[in-house]
Amino acid sequence: MPWRAVETIPIRIGSPVSPARAEAISHALLQRAVPLSLFKDGRAEPLATAALVRDGDRVGLLTAAHIFEHAREGDIAVALPRDGRSVRLRSVRIQIASHQVNDVAIVWVANPLAHRLCENWTVSSIPAESWPTVTSSNYVLAGYPACNARRVDGCVYAKPLVLFTGSIDAQRYAYARTAERIDGVTIWSPELDGVSGAMLWHITDNTEDDIGCILRPAALQVAFSHSTHLRGEPITCVADLLHSRR
Repeated sequence: MPWRAVETIPIRIGSPVSPARAEAISHALLQRAVPLSLFKDGRAEPLATAALVRDGDRVGLLTAAHIFEHAREGDIAVALPRDGRSVRLRSVRIQIASHQVNDVAIVWVANPLAHRLCENWTVSSIPAESWPTVTSSNYVLAGYPACNARRVDGCVYAKPLVLFTGSIDAQRYAYARTAERIDGVTIWSPELDGVSGAMLWHITDNTEDDIGCILRPAALQVAFSHSTHLRGEPITCVADLLHSRR
């Protein structure tokens, strides 16, 4: 199935991020946010977002475990932007590892697809243990809302979401029905169906200029309430799953 990404303008909800920094972060994260689709009745429909991870010689797709409640893994496809298409997981050997408690899962993918994934996407590094405590509450999320996808002449065009937000508590982050684009325009924020599994990154200042910063994985987005918040599973449970050999 032909697949193309559409340009997007980052948005912010209660975040002081500058336009220059937002653009730089958006460029970096859109190389790491992997859209997943579900083939249903011969058509590809947006399903979730994933991150490409590596553990030794294993390559996998980290996402929300709940997507497998109504989707067979063989009917899921992953986008390959450099190839300009998406490919179904049934074409290779896969193994799914799900967390026993938290809503996270890794789809371990065999070659040759694993090699092609690494050619098309940047691997996200997951810490083996928690990051030191930080005082900043600035976060960013990149994913692919289902409502932003269109099919034209047999090709799927997907417009990603890059959202800058703040934390409410340990598992909730601000989300609202309106947001401000970094160019100052107020817009209606999209529904987050299709963004499940996307990584939330913590932003820490690194330099005195307006762009430099450090991005650290903080959580995996798994649910949302459009008028109030989105919810994430902490990165510690992702690390437990990633570094296990079960």
